[in-house]
Amino acid sequence: MSRFVVVVALLMFPPQAIAQSTPLDSFAVLSAAEDQLVKVIAAAEPSVVAVGVIKRTAARALRVDGFGIDVTPRATDEFGPDFIPNEFGSGVIITAGNGDEPNGERLVLTMFHLVKGASVVGRDAPNDRQLRIRLPGKQICEAKILAADPRSDLAVLRLDLAGTKLNREDLKPFKLHEPTPPRKGQFVISLGNPYAIARDGSASASWGLISNISRYPAQVENDKTDTGPVRRDTTIHHLGTLLHVDTRLNLGGSGGALLNLKGELIGLTTSLAAIEGYEKSVGYAIPMDANMKRVIESLAKGLEVEYGFLGLQPDDCLLAPLRHLPPRVTQPTAARVLLVFADSPAGLAGVRRDDIILAVNRKPIFGKYDLLREVGLLGPAATAELRLWRESERREVTLQAELGKWPLNDEETLVVTQQRHPEWRGLRVDYPTARAKFMNWPEQRYPTAVVVTSVAPQSSAADAELREGDFITQIDSLLVRTPDEFAAAVSKLDKASVVVRTLDGRRLMLKK
Repeated sequence: MSRFVVVVALLMFPPQAIAQSTPLDSFAVLSAAEDQLVKVIAAAEPSVVAVGVIKRTAARALRVDGFGIDVTPRATDEFGPDFIPNEFGSGVIITAGNGDEPNGERLVLTMFHLVKGASVVGRDAPNDRQLRIRLPGKQICEAKILAADPRSDLAVLRLDLAGTKLNREDLKPFKLHEPTPPRKGQFVISLGNPYAIARDGSASASWGLISNISRYPAQVENDKTDTGPVRRDTTIHHLGTLLHVDTRLNLGGSGGALLNLKGELIGLTTSLAAIEGYEKSVGYAIPMDANMKRVIESLAKGLEVEYGFLGLQPDDCLLAPLRHLPPRVTQPTAARVLLVFADSPAGLAGVRRDDIILAVNRKPIFGKYDLLREVGLLGPAATAELRLWRESERREVTLQAELGKWPLNDEETLVVTQQRHPEWRGLRVDYPTARAKFMNWPEQRYPTAVVVTSVAPQSSAADAELREGDFITQIDSLLVRTPDEFAAAVSKLDKASVVVRTLDGRRLMLKK
């Protein structure tokens, strides 16, 4: 038996029990360790699914017989044991809540890069890219994207069980409670669909340990220019959120379950493509902490995932040369504020240029990426406690900032099927920083307003000549600076005509 198994067995039993054991007892200890692994895998396996992406055009090209007759499998024959999907990965069954609701809808959580471009709930399905989910019990069903978030690389799928013999109650969801924080060296188990071999309905298991936490994904060259490689730093994970694991996460492992020895879901695995010339993919997992639970809950409701925004420009700061700092500032680095937008959440909280941010909600900040990550994961409207060193006063200061919304650069990749607030007289609005394309402010001043994100044709808003990108500051006499304030304001104004004021000074009348 391997040394690795012996180590696990020793860790699972108290030292005094091992010291008093006989050779026969040692075998019993190892058998107990083996039984625990088998028990955890058996309990979790019904909650893990195989995801297959069917590209119709490619499938037909590969499944034509010698007489030119199309023999492509149809319906449930697709994704059978002998059929390898064009693209494949893994997923886990969840509900819109935390897994405790017996009547909650069963959904599948997986990686966005795996299902990008597939059919979306409520939209016409594309003919060339569809999803097939292999459920426990070898049942196959179709699925569509309920919501997807490119910044977390997560997506939630809605299942179509009509063509199966399964009911909602037959599918066992994982509970999305927050597990014990992961530790470097902790033993873990992964379940997934490597090389599409789980298309027979049985997830494959692997085990290992957590090599590190708060990791950045490996940087792979995406393109080259005359000045060198170009990196694609597009997700929240490039700011250092991931677990680095040494379990075998080969092609198809993305979206699988990462479990602790109690059987709790502590992460969602993602296997990055091997760098050219390197023999093994790098294994990572997205941790199932409170921040990611917030992300998943938004996706399970079909909503856009929102991230927090302070309204300042940070940079890395080395603290050692600042000899005037008091002895209690012991961390070696932090984030220095280079610029604060006027009227931004940071500005309203009292943050100043050249302030050094040491911690957010008591979590140390060692650089600009730490600051962007911690603020972003909190989400808009959340309160961030900022502990900072103010050089001008040579003292520590603690401030409270109510966060805004981190702007989205690539709106085309966002997939949502529900809105947080209903449309009002043809208008939908959001935080002023909701979309990067609207952020063209004079004098670097954060607008005390909401931005118009869409105007319905032939609506009252269209008649008043409101346009996407307009900033609304008032509804009648009510100031509005967030979507929640806007929704609260219009709910109080049930009258035929309402005056809307914009940031550029227009006064528009919207009729009912």
